[in-house]
Amino acid sequence: MKKLTNKILRNKLTITITFAKLLIDVFLYNVATLLGVFLRFDFALQRNFIHIDDPFGIVENITFIIFEIVFRMPLHSFEFTSVKEVSDIFVAVFLTKAASYSMFYLMGDNVSFSRGAYLASFVIAFLLIAGVRIIYRMFYELRNRKGATLSKRKKKVLIIGAGDAGEKLLREIISHPELSYEIVGFIDDDPRKKRTQIHGYSVIGGIERLPYAVKEYAVDVIIYAIPTAPREHLQKVVSLVSATNVEIKTLPAIWEIVSGRVSIEGIKNVELEDLLPRVAIKMTSSEVENFIKDKVVLITGAGGSIGSEISRQVVNFKPQKLLLLGRGENRIFDIEMELTQKKKFKEIIPIICDIRNREKVFKVFEQYKPNVVFHAAAHKHVPLMEKNPDEAIFNNIFGTKNLLDASVGTGVGKFINISTDKAVNPVNVMGASKRVVEIMLQYYSKDSSGTIFTSVRFGNVLGSKGSVAEVFRKEIQETEVITVTNPDMERYFMLISEAVELVLHAGALAMGGEIYVLKMGEPVNMLEFAKNFVKLSGKEVGKDIKIEVIGNRGGEKLKEELWGEKETIEDTANPYILKVVGNNNPFNKEDFFAKLDELREVANSFNEAEIRRLLKEIIL
Repeated sequence: MKKLTNKILRNKLTITITFAKLLIDVFLYNVATLLGVFLRFDFALQRNFIHIDDPFGIVENITFIIFEIVFRMPLHSFEFTSVKEVSDIFVAVFLTKAASYSMFYLMGDNVSFSRGAYLASFVIAFLLIAGVRIIYRMFYELRNRKGATLSKRKKKVLIIGAGDAGEKLLREIISHPELSYEIVGFIDDDPRKKRTQIHGYSVIGGIERLPYAVKEYAVDVIIYAIPTAPREHLQKVVSLVSATNVEIKTLPAIWEIVSGRVSIEGIKNVELEDLLPRVAIKMTSSEVENFIKDKVVLITGAGGSIGSEISRQVVNFKPQKLLLLGRGENRIFDIEMELTQKKKFKEIIPIICDIRNREKVFKVFEQYKPNVVFHAAAHKHVPLMEKNPDEAIFNNIFGTKNLLDASVGTGVGKFINISTDKAVNPVNVMGASKRVVEIMLQYYSKDSSGTIFTSVRFGNVLGSKGSVAEVFRKEIQETEVITVTNPDMERYFMLISEAVELVLHAGALAMGGEIYVLKMGEPVNMLEFAKNFVKLSGKEVGKDIKIEVIGNRGGEKLKEELWGEKETIEDTANPYILKVVGNNNPFNKEDFFAKLDELREVANSFNEAEIRRLLKEIIL
C-alpha cells in the first residue's frame, strides 16, 4: 500500500512539474508578443496591436500549446538541454507563428496587425523559451562542479577521442558529481581539433602527446572514447602508457552511446584480447560449412574450454549429429543444455567416457560411426604432468591411440588433433607427450587410405580454463600478488575464438599428416603482460598489486616455438594459417610402436625416470 501511495505521489509531482513547464512556456510566448510590439513602435505599447486575450490571441495560444505538446516540450529536462531541445523549440514557435499569420492575413483590414512586431515576437519567443532552459542548465552544471570541488579528491581523467562519444561522455561525467572523476582534457589525432575546447575542456594534442599529458596533468584514468577505432590504435595507447600506473578504460560501441542505451556506467575495463600484439583474426566460413554440414561430428573433451567452444561453432554449420564425449558429467551436461536451449540444436548425443577406456571408445565409434573427430581431450598443465608423468602417458598418448585405432576401424573421414607449441623441442612431460601424438598421427596418416589425420598447434589460449589470464585474475582477487616465473619468459597468445577457427579451418584444409599453426604474431613478454593485466583490472602495480618472480615451477621453457629447426613452414590457401612440414623422428614405424609398448610398461610401473628417458628417445 505504501509503495502504491508513493507511486501516486510521484505521478502527481510529475504531472505538476510538466504542467508548470507548459505554463512557463505559454507565459514567455505572450511576453514575447508584448516585447515585439514594444520594440516595433519605439518602446510604446500600441494596445490594438497586442493580441493576447482577444479571440485571435486565444487561437494563437491554443495553436502554440498544440505544437508544444506535439514536440513534447513540457517533458524537456532543463538540466540536460541540448541542440535537439533547442531545435524543437525553434520549430514549434515557427509553426505556431506561421499558422497564426495565415489567420491574421485572411482577416485583412478587420484587425490591427504589424508584420514587424510579429516577426520580432517570433525571434523573442524563441530566445526566451530556449534561453530559460540554457540558463537553467548552466546553473545546474555550475552547482555540480562546485559540489565536486568540495568533495574528496577525484581521479583525474583524460579522454581519448574528442568526437561524439567523447563529448557525450564528458557531459555525463559533468552531470554526475557523485562520480569520482575530474576531467583534465582530451587527446585527439585530428589536427583541426588541437587547442579547441569542448564544454570548457581543451584538446591537448594528438596521441604522441599522451605520455607527456599523463605526467603533466597527473592523470589517474584514461577513458578510450573511440569505439570504432581499429584495435591497433588502442594497443598503441596501452604501449605508450605501459610504464605508468594510469588505469585504462574503454567505451561500448558508438551506436549504443549515441542512442542513449549506454551511459557513464557503460565504461568498462579494456578486455584482455585488446592487448594481443596483433589484430584478432576472423576467417570466412564457407569451407568449414562444406566440411561439417550433414556430417556426424564427435568432439572429445567436449566439456572443456576448447571442446565446448568447438561444439558451439560446429552446430552453426548444421551437422547431422553432434557427439559430445567427455569424462566429466557436469560439464557435458552444461554444454548439452546450452546447445539445446540457446542454439536450439537437438541432434546431440552426450557420451560420458574416458578415452583411456579402449572398449568403450570402440563401442562409441562402432555405434555412431562419426565422419569427423575433433580431439580436444588431454592433460595440459605442465607442472601437474611433471609430478604425474604416468597420467600424461596414459591419457595424452594412449588415450589418443585408442581414438586413432577406432577411427581407422570405423572409417572416420577426418581426425583433427589439438596439439600445443610446447610439443616443439619439448622440455617437459606434457609437451613431450603431445609431440609423440603428432608423430603417431603422421604414421597413421601414411598407413590409412580412408582417414585423414592432422594436428593443429595452439599457443596459450586466453580465457581458457586454467590459462594464465584466469590464474592472474584469481591471484589478484585472493592474494593481491601476481606470480611470474621469469621476467624474460615469452609466450604466444591466441583467443578462444581464434583457436576454434584454426581447428575448424585446419580440418577443412587437411590432406593428411600435416601440422597447422595460426599466424599469432610476436610472442608476448609475460612480465609486461602481468603489468598490463594489473592495469586493466583498475589497479596499480606496486600500490595495489605486487608482481613476484618465483622461478621455474618445473619443465617450463623460457621461450616457446611454433616449429622446430628440422621443420619448415609453408603458406596455405588460408592467409592466417601456416602448414608445418618435416618429420625428424629417427624411428621407422615398427620401432616407434615398439618404443610405445615399452613406454606403456614403464608408465604402468610408475617409473618416472624411465618414462622421461623413453620420451626423450622417441622425440629426438
